[in-house]
Amino acid sequence: MASIDDERLQKLEQPHVAPLNAFIRGLRERGLNVPNIDPHDGGIEALALFLLESPGPKAVGSAFISRNNPDPSARNMSRALEDVGLSRRETVLWNVVPHCISTAEQNRNASVSDIAASAPDTQAFIDLLPCLKAVVFCGRRAQVAISHLRWRNGVRVFSTFHPGAMAYNRQHLREHIHQTFRDAAGVVKADRKRG
Repeated sequence: MASIDDERLQKLEQPHVAPLNAFIRGLRERGLNVPNIDPHDGGIEALALFLLESPGPKAVGSAFISRNNPDPSARNMSRALEDVGLSRRETVLWNVVPHCISTAEQNRNASVSDIAASAPDTQAFIDLLPCLKAVVFCGRRAQVAISHLRWRNGVRVFSTFHPGAMAYNRQHLREHIHQTFRDAAGVVKADRKRG
């Protein structure tokens, strides 16, 4: 029986994720270690983009940026998205620094200069999302990218805490994450009604 990762690897060329994964292959050609977009998510059809800081070793190990990754951040992200009623097909996950900057020996946070240097890649990724209505920056480091990016008319930008254990295990920060996700879901639901 194929594992979920094998199943997802076979779906990388599905129409809704193929353009994003082609973009990722271009980043890899530059020597960057960038995980794939999860084909179970919305890909280019997503209405809401959730931007985190940079992929950790677990994302690289799983080969995907995904709420299915075996780490607390992914579990908390999945829980919050389910809580506010955002379906997988309505969302896509990405990082403002798209490549892993940590090593097996050292977990490293993205610097302001890492985020600024990656802004053109983040912008190129955003530009591949024609249906986008809401962008949620998760974590203070991810929020550094906001001033480096431009938005199409009608795209709403939100900021909250990173869904990692450090914030998520504190009730008032967890509530802020869920409320921000709920606000983004409201934008998506309003778009659904118009459509």
